Amino acid sequence: MFVEAVNEQFRLSVEQVQNVPWEKNAFHCTPTSTFHRLSSPIDIPESIKMHNHNFRLQLVTIHMEQANLNRWNELKKILYKRLVKTNFPKPGDKIYAKYFQHQFFPATVDVYDSSNQTFNITWDDGDPEGRVVSVSDVALNRIPGVSEIGVGSNVLFEQGSYGASSDTTGGTRWHMGKITNMTKQPDGSYLYDGEHVFGEGHGKWVTYPGYERHFKGLQLAQLRVSPNALDAFESDSAQSKIKVPDIDIFVCYADADVAHGASSINPMRIVGDIESKMKLKTNMKVRNPTLAQVSMMIQKAKVFLAFVSNEFAADEKCQQQFQFAKKSATIPVINSELYIHFKDESVYNQKLQEVINAVSKSLKVAETSNDSKKETTVCDGFISYCWLNSWSSKQAQEVSLVKGNEFTDPRRIKKDLESKLAKSVGSKLWLDVEQLSAANQGDLNSSMFQQIAQGLSTTRVVLTFISSEYSKIGEPGSDDWDKMQVGMVLSQIEASNKNSERIDFRSVKNEKDYQAKLDAIVSRLTTTIKAKAKKPPPVTTSNKAPKIGDHVIAHWNGGQFFFSTIVSFDKDSMCFTVDWDDGDTSGRVVKYNEVAKNVQVEKADVGVGTKVLFPQGQYKLDANDTSYSGFRYFEGEVTDIKEKDGKRLYSGHHTRYSKDQTPKYQGVSYEFSDYDLDSLRLAPTAFDVLCA
Repeated sequence: MFVEAVNEQFRLSVEQVQNVPWEKNAFHCTPTSTFHRLSSPIDIPESIKMHNHNFRLQLVTIHMEQANLNRWNELKKILYKRLVKTNFPKPGDKIYAKYFQHQFFPATVDVYDSSNQTFNITWDDGDPEGRVVSVSDVALNRIPGVSEIGVGSNVLFEQGSYGASSDTTGGTRWHMGKITNMTKQPDGSYLYDGEHVFGEGHGKWVTYPGYERHFKGLQLAQLRVSPNALDAFESDSAQSKIKVPDIDIFVCYADADVAHGASSINPMRIVGDIESKMKLKTNMKVRNPTLAQVSMMIQKAKVFLAFVSNEFAADEKCQQQFQFAKKSATIPVINSELYIHFKDESVYNQKLQEVINAVSKSLKVAETSNDSKKETTVCDGFISYCWLNSWSSKQAQEVSLVKGNEFTDPRRIKKDLESKLAKSVGSKLWLDVEQLSAANQGDLNSSMFQQIAQGLSTTRVVLTFISSEYSKIGEPGSDDWDKMQVGMVLSQIEASNKNSERIDFRSVKNEKDYQAKLDAIVSRLTTTIKAKAKKPPPVTTSNKAPKIGDHVIAHWNGGQFFFSTIVSFDKDSMCFTVDWDDGDTSGRVVKYNEVAKNVQVEKADVGVGTKVLFPQGQYKLDANDTSYSGFRYFEGEVTDIKEKDGKRLYSGHHTRYSKDQTPKYQGVSYEFSDYDLDSLRLAPTAFDVLCA
């Protein structure tokens, strides 16, 4: 078995561990070595501990015998829950803590008092005063994760310094700020702008040297975040002391939405109706719960229901509960504002039913999440369409605009097709809004892509509703159609299979014409489904996704791609680990859509609008080298295709840089022109990877 750990700031050493019996041994992580085999029996949950909280373990990849994979999946869940807790300080941890006049200074944690949610600390500069601080007034000296900070987040930032005195040794000042803007950089990182949360009116000292009301262009490493107080109650010992009722749903909402919201978006009304119709228990009857009780109820709930609004986003309590559910609890999270939009009374009953449906599906997911052999719905047909062409989507307020009419709505067509098919073959058609179950970022087994890939892999026929919105550029028959990837693929299918010819709904203006088009689809579906019903659907595989050992072109840093070899793939994070051809040991973990097999792509896979990798310029590892180390590749979008001397040539421009931000490397320019197909490479889609 080969185990490797990669840290955010540096790569840990690698160690081989052979024939570890999982039931009797576990792994122990320290800053100086990757994993040590423990000789004495020990429980897995208690063995995985981070003893140095100044770094965060980011990814663990593993290759092992098939028999141990299920055990490893269980271990990864434990790792996931423990690693996201590292923002909560423990005795001995280095922190920044609030002193007087809203200033923060470095200190060390002595002890945590869970009854008062306070820390006893020792100041690094030796000051004997102000040594008891609340949870909200400290921040672990740890670089936060990207997902922990967004616009509106409170952070600590450094500004100004102070000199030594009779009681102190001097040091730097930190302050509470609020993020007001984030700017994404070409390498995918962000720069953060913001302002002080507290001013002179709050009693803050604003005349110290170096004071500025606003801060601009800070990197993630220059910020710190306060812990989530709910994390303190996640340990087994803490849970044993907390008494809460059993609940099915934990409801998270802003008090302001109850006091001032319209009746159609009042969480109390919606939850009351859910409780009445579904006979489920929620946390709403627990009055004035303590932080410990809130933490325990979230962990015991089967579903977390969030009523997101502007008030919700500004409510610290809501933010803590939402983040705790997303990162620390393994339950489905349903966001009732973003995904199920209660806007006014006219759609209340429809939206309420959508919530009930989502809760029902999520409860089933929670109840069967430990069953690796659970059955999935198998459909004869798969509906592929764009929400912007669905009037039902517009009525459900999932989209603000729609192109088409009542006779071109894919969701309506699907429903009517099933009614007609019931009389002949009784087939069921796969539709996203009916089949996708709730999933969150803490769910390691059931992502949206995995569910769609499962639906595609088991279906007998795909019904594709093509439009300019679907293809993003043009419609069938337009000037751009034959140059688009969608158009080229469908043209090839139509040429080889007469049963795949288009059925045009654009001319349908009345019910009679609509029914005629439906009958045409039913005729083809019936023929295809009956023919394929005699044998099970073939196992869908993809040769576009890289596999272990494949030579690839992968993203390293700053929008640059280089040659490497696949070492491993983590299905949960959808990331590959690579070994660079040039021997570089940094940036070895790469997202699935930033890796391309180093093989020639098919002509039908590249059209106008397709994102490709193209070579542009060479590089040297050492400026003193007499020869180049290799080629740089970049991501670009094809904007034009032409035929010349019997060859198809492709032109386009960079996608990760604007014209003004294109790197100044030798041979690199914003546009690329007249590349042949041999020079281009394609990254896989999520479905390619999952079906490989």
